[in-house]
Amino acid sequence: GCLTFILFNNFLMAVLILLLLVVKSESEPIGYQSSKPKGVSILSDFPDAKTFFKQYVVPAKPVIFKGAAKKFPAFSKWTDSYIQSLPQSKDYSVFLEEGKKENRGDGSQRVSFYTFLNIYKSQDVYCVNEIPPFMREDVPVPRSIACPFLVDQLMIDNVMWFSSGGTKSVWHNDGFENINCLFRGEKTFILADRAETLDRAHIDVRDGSYSTVDVDNVDLKKYPGLGEIQFYKADMEAGDCLYVPFLWFHHVSSVGSNLAANIWWRTYRTEMKCEDQDIPDLTIADLKFMGADDSKFPLADRVHLALYADDYMYNHNHSTPDVFLHAVGQVLDETPGYEHVSDEIILWLFSKLDGNRNGILEYEEIDRILFDLPGLLATEHSLLGMAQGWLDHSIRYLYQTVYDLIS
Repeated sequence: GCLTFILFNNFLMAVLILLLLVVKSESEPIGYQSSKPKGVSILSDFPDAKTFFKQYVVPAKPVIFKGAAKKFPAFSKWTDSYIQSLPQSKDYSVFLEEGKKENRGDGSQRVSFYTFLNIYKSQDVYCVNEIPPFMREDVPVPRSIACPFLVDQLMIDNVMWFSSGGTKSVWHNDGFENINCLFRGEKTFILADRAETLDRAHIDVRDGSYSTVDVDNVDLKKYPGLGEIQFYKADMEAGDCLYVPFLWFHHVSSVGSNLAANIWWRTYRTEMKCEDQDIPDLTIADLKFMGADDSKFPLADRVHLALYADDYMYNHNHSTPDVFLHAVGQVLDETPGYEHVSDEIILWLFSKLDGNRNGILEYEEIDRILFDLPGLLATEHSLLGMAQGWLDHSIRYLYQTVYDLIS
C-alpha cells in the first residue's frame, strides 16, 4: 500500500510538472517557445563592403556592430534639449503612434517634433518617422554600405524610432535589407531566419507582412509553428548597430528612453566591388531614397524584388524557369500595359537573362534585371507591337474579304 501511494504521488507530481510546462510554454513571450534563442555574431566595428556582403548579406546572417554608432554625431548631440533648441523642431511634424504595444490597426497623427518631445515621456505614445532633414547630417552612412552603386541605386528609406521605452513591435518581416543604430536606451531583437521557418512563422496578414500573434503571450494552439522554429536574440545597447537581413522575421522591444535610426536598402547579392571606392564623410543627408512603397517602384525593381522574395529562390539561391514564370507573371499581371504578356515571352526574358545557359538564374543574373530588363522589355514591346500589327492586318483583311463576298 505504501509503495502504491508513493508511485501514485510521483505520477501526480509528474503530471503537475508537465501541466506547468505546457502552461509556461503557452504564456511565454515570443522567442522562447522551442528552445533558448541563439545569439548573433558580434563585430567591434563596421567592416568594409566586400567583407560585409560576402560574410553577412549574401548568406543572410545578422550581426551586431558593437559600439559602432558611438562615433556618429547623433550619439552625443541628440538630446531632447538639443533637438528642441533647433528652430525647425517647432515647424516640422512627425508621426505620433498611440499605444507602445504596436497594433497596426491603430491610426497615427501628426504633431510638431517639439510637441512630441514635451509629451512622449508621460503618454503611451512613440514616434516613427523619417529622420528630419535638418538632423540627417548627424548620421553617417556606415562604411559597409558606402558604395557608389549602392547609395546611388538601392537606397529605400530611413526611419527614426523615438520613445520613452516599453515599445513592442508586432512579429513581422521587411522586404529590405536593414541596418539599425541605437543612440540611447536598450533594444532587444528576437529574430528568425526566413529560410528555416517559412509558413511556421505565422505571418497571417500578408498585405502587411506581419502576424496577429500576441508577442507577450504566444498561443501555441493557434500558432503551433512558433513552437518549432529556432529563434535568435540580439541585445543592443546605446551605440550599437544591428544588421537585419532581408525578410528575416523579427520582433523588437525597447527599454529606457529610446532613440534609434535605420537605413533600408534593396537586396542585392552580387559581390560589391567597392572596397577602394568607399565614399568618405557620406551622411544620410546626401542620399536619395526611393521610398518603401514597392507598388511605386519601377517595373524592373518590382520584378527583381518578386524573384528574391519567392520561397524557392530564398531557399535554393537560384530561380528556375517555372519560378521565374510565376513570379514575373504576377508582377506583369498587376502592371497596366503588360497584363497580356504571354508565358512564351516571359520565358524568352528568362533565356536572355540566363547568361551562362545553365537553365537557372543565379544571384548575379537576377541582379542584372535592374540593368537589362528595361531594354529587354523594350524589345519585348517591339515583338508585341509586331504581333499586334500582324493581327490587326489579318482582321482587316478578313473583314474586307467578307465584305466583298456579301456585296
